Amino acid sequence: MILSVVMLGAAGVALALSVVLGLRGLRERRAADSFAERAVVTVADVLETRPKDVAMSGEPVTVYFHLVRYEVDGQTLTSETMSGMEPPIPHVGERVEVRYDSAHPGRVVLDQVDHRMGAGATALGLARVMLGAAVSLPVAWALIVLITEFAV
Repeated sequence: MILSVVMLGAAGVALALSVVLGLRGLRERRAADSFAERAVVTVADVLETRPKDVAMSGEPVTVYFHLVRYEVDGQTLTSETMSGMEPPIPHVGERVEVRYDSAHPGRVVLDQVDHRMGAGATALGLARVMLGAAVSLPVAWALIVLITEFAV
């Protein structure tokens, strides 16, 4: 009996985590859409390129983030792009088009990168895993109980 309560409690926790992660993923997607609506295009100089290894669909991939310098309302800003990109990439010294957030000018992406593509993907993926666990735990426990009752 106690193990049944523990198993149902674990399923409840997994379900709650699934909801929280799902809401976080949706919030991240809305934030990316909101950025797209407010974004202003300008020209920037690439100051530095920074590689970062990430795993996408199981395969490790190197994506590049860029340190760029651009001007907003007469003020020169230096920021790292919020979204990375795979090669071919702009090189140091090149001038590129960027989009910055008019409400937060330090938030910038390269114009050629779709920053919405991965927005919320990790949280939504984890939400699906936790939902699967929330459904699987009670089913697995019910099968274990049935097998042990009829195995004697």
